[in-house]
Amino acid sequence: MELDNDFEQDLGEALLDDIEQRARDEIAPELESQLRDRIRDYGTQNDYDVRALLAGLEVEVTRTSEGVWATARLPDPAILFERGTVDHEVHARNADVLSFIWEKRHDPPEWVREEYDREGDGWRVFLPSVSVSGLPEGRFIRDTLNEIRRQLKR
Repeated sequence: MELDNDFEQDLGEALLDDIEQRARDEIAPELESQLRDRIRDYGTQNDYDVRALLAGLEVEVTRTSEGVWATARLPDPAILFERGTVDHEVHARNADVLSFIWEKRHDPPEWVREEYDREGDGWRVFLPSVSVSGLPEGRFIRDTLNEIRRQLKR
């Protein structure tokens, strides 16, 4: 029995075909589902609006001659939620002041309630800087990747 000269290359391509199909059918959807669930849970637990993170989440599968990758992309602020931040000062850049709605649920001080106009669920403020509480560490990216790795080892 003689094997075709391209046997190893054909076998490698067939294996990559199977891996790519599994990545598209199972791994990528699971990666996206777990990320979305963990981001939503983080938002609920911390009373944060995470719609921008969810809207910007993209998962894609890429194949090269070297292998197959499932890649998740999130908007830039996601890393701040993932790793958390310490209490810090935010200063206006490219403008004289920051403008935002200081929501009633965040209990703005009396001077904010007196000095600024009501808008939506709070007061529209204009400040050169503001002290903000840090973000708790979310770990939604790391925890999702660790869970996917565990699933792949089974």
